[in-house]
Amino acid sequence: MAAQKPNLMAKPPRHAIVLFDGKDVSAWHQRGSSDECKWTLQNGEIVGTPGTGDIVTKQLFGDYKLHVEFWLPNMTDQAGQGKGNSGVYQQGLWEIQVLDSYKNPTYKAGGCGSIYSFKDPDKDAILPPEQWNSYDITFRAARFDKDGKQTENPRITVIHNGIKIHDNVEITIPHTGGAMSDLPPGQGPIILQYHGDPVHFRNVWIVPIKSK
Repeated sequence: MAAQKPNLMAKPPRHAIVLFDGKDVSAWHQRGSSDECKWTLQNGEIVGTPGTGDIVTKQLFGDYKLHVEFWLPNMTDQAGQGKGNSGVYQQGLWEIQVLDSYKNPTYKAGGCGSIYSFKDPDKDAILPPEQWNSYDITFRAARFDKDGKQTENPRITVIHNGIKIHDNVEITIPHTGGAMSDLPPGQGPIILQYHGDPVHFRNVWIVPIKSK
């Protein structure tokens, strides 16, 4: 297996929209309300916090490249889905799983890097807990004709810690579990999931890509 080389503290390119720079959480609101982000801000990181729930970008996106860095706590008293569980949702619909699955087996399409409930990663790139991981995600939204009928499924490429784990995968399910509803065709927000565990995130930015 190729060595993991997380893309840490990657500098946002010129046309990026910075979603979290270590200080400003104004790009986010609490899911299901207009409340500002209530996650804990500490040491240049945002941490999933009890009593808050998921956070959602205020802006919607179509095609894009997304960079996210995450840190998983060492929850030695837990196993399976109970260890460092979170997720990064594309367009509010499709979750790329975040989980401490290092020497911690779980069910099919449920480990770190999976397109949750749909496809396992091609390679296991997770690092041990209490280390920073990176996701670099290229997302191509579904396509629709002038009448609103879907003509193409969305596609996704995911690089986890420098290793390509999904290569232009066609997503053939309408959503994964915990998805949002009533979104405009081909657009949606980024969600960082709160699943009860204190997962840390930092250096989150996105580069919209003009649709062709």
